Amino acid sequence: MAVIAGTESLEAPLDHPREDGEDRTNLIINYLPQAMTDNELYSMFITVGQIVSAKIMRDKSSGYSYGYGFVHYQQPQDAAKAISTLNGLQVSNKRIKVSYSRPNTADIKDTNLYVGNVPQGITEEDLQNLFGPYGNILTKKLLRDQGGKVKGIAFIRFSKKTEADAAMADLHGYQLPGASRGLDVKVAEDHGRQKAAFYAGWMV
Repeated sequence: MAVIAGTESLEAPLDHPREDGEDRTNLIINYLPQAMTDNELYSMFITVGQIVSAKIMRDKSSGYSYGYGFVHYQQPQDAAKAISTLNGLQVSNKRIKVSYSRPNTADIKDTNLYVGNVPQGITEEDLQNLFGPYGNILTKKLLRDQGGKVKGIAFIRFSKKTEADAAMADLHGYQLPGASRGLDVKVAEDHGRQKAAFYAGWMV
């Protein structure tokens, strides 16, 4: 099958490097349980080999986990072993996905949406019904205070940027029944910068 120049990175499987020169030490771990900590992520992957860093991506203001993180190994053989031994592992109520991170894969960038002006009475099921038609939702979270009251903020993470873009284009400004203001839908803050920092090998 012919591959259009420049699209190879989007088509290549994530369980092995595209080419010999690719970084083989940085892994992305998807479907992490919401309650998992950085220390727990580190403890899970250090069993395979020496780690440079392990970090779960979170919203800086709320601390909400985006449900994925990065693990950077010292040795490429340890990263490969982590994929073969830990990919698909059941952790709490999630089955994690371990694969090589792809900094230049456009489809995984900016997939997490911040949703503001969420009115009281809205549930996670309502969010699923509203955003679900636009694509595959990996995680959704309606922030609540200690008393269970909706804070007016939600996070929706899609599997692809095109899905997130479509939802953002259609639903930004959309006014739910009983709401006084339209929804504020945008790419979650710090999402892109945190990823870029990890791809560059920096800790954030």
